[in-house]
Amino acid sequence: MQIVDFRNLVDQDLLWRALKHHPLYHDLASELRSLTIEEKTGQNVGVEMDEKRQATLHIHPIIRPTQRDRFILYHELGHLADRINPRFGYRHEERMRLDASQERNFVELWNVYIDSRLNQHGLFCLPQSGESEFIIDGKHYVLPKSDINTYLLEAITHLTQRGMHRPGALVTTIWNNPHRFLGFYDLLDAVR
Repeated sequence: MQIVDFRNLVDQDLLWRALKHHPLYHDLASELRSLTIEEKTGQNVGVEMDEKRQATLHIHPIIRPTQRDRFILYHELGHLADRINPRFGYRHEERMRLDASQERNFVELWNVYIDSRLNQHGLFCLPQSGESEFIIDGKHYVLPKSDINTYLLEAITHLTQRGMHRPGALVTTIWNNPHRFLGFYDLLDAVR
């Protein structure tokens, strides 16, 4: 596998360790043709992969990685791990048929699923600071981002705002059962 990181954005030892020993798919490096590292723009950290298994990772610089940096890298590579895993059954053309809200809800649930499994392996890491604001039943709440309940409530709130009816049980079930396998169509069916 070829890595293209012209700007040296990611610590190479960390990157290779994550690619060779990712807990969601052992030896991603052997499955990818190439991985291009590009600096993220705006808030958008993410990963893309084409049908030839050439991937592009959009990420902030990770030179002296913190625990949170490691988690973010493993999370994004988790999307590649699931896409490559034939058991997961990822179908990009099916995903592209979703409307904008459904697609964002699909990604939201997929993120929780990836994070629950990374948490099982000790790799999940919440931000150490910051707050999230919520209005629930007309009441205003400000909660610390460093609390797992805030993370789950954010996911539930986003899903609800985009039209999903009562997603709380689904989100907490995914989070509390990382060993339970979910495939692409399980997540897709939940958002349709």
